[in-house]
Amino acid sequence: MKKIVLTLVIAMFAIIGFPQNHIDSTPKRPLNSIFINLLGDASIISANYEKLFFVNSSFILSGKLGLGYNEEYELCIFGSCSSSTEQYLTIPHHITGNWGKGRNFFEFGLGGTIINGNTSQNYLLYPIVGYRLQPLKSNKVNFRIFGQIPFSGIETVDILFIPFGVSAGVNF
Repeated sequence: MKKIVLTLVIAMFAIIGFPQNHIDSTPKRPLNSIFINLLGDASIISANYEKLFFVNSSFILSGKLGLGYNEEYELCIFGSCSSSTEQYLTIPHHITGNWGKGRNFFEFGLGGTIINGNTSQNYLLYPIVGYRLQPLKSNKVNFRIFGQIPFSGIETVDILFIPFGVSAGVNF
């Protein structure tokens, strides 16, 4: 697992570090967005801020930070569940590469979530793969659908972990 993470981090820095010999022909698209995540990122719901970094006309890096909510997962087949479930504050974040043209991008990268509360695992690291619809103008809706599975396995996590999510928000 350490080799995979190290390889991805080195690849991201290598892409950023390549010198670009071109005239500034990158589209003047918005570089910031705020959005709501439903499911995914080890949260039931989260509010997020994202910053885009243009590498070239077909590759964009993105960094995200957010605050979310999750709760304890209890499966009660025989008998009753406890009357109160544990609630958690989550802090999802990611660095992803986005490859595509115009408004359509394939997204891939690494994400993590800090889980604040009494849980057996306070941090989850996971790969992210998804599709992103990124507008070309400010104050337009952005959309992403993505999936992820934690490296550590979901059987050791106390929270409700959904391996896919949907995001919608506004660029500015």
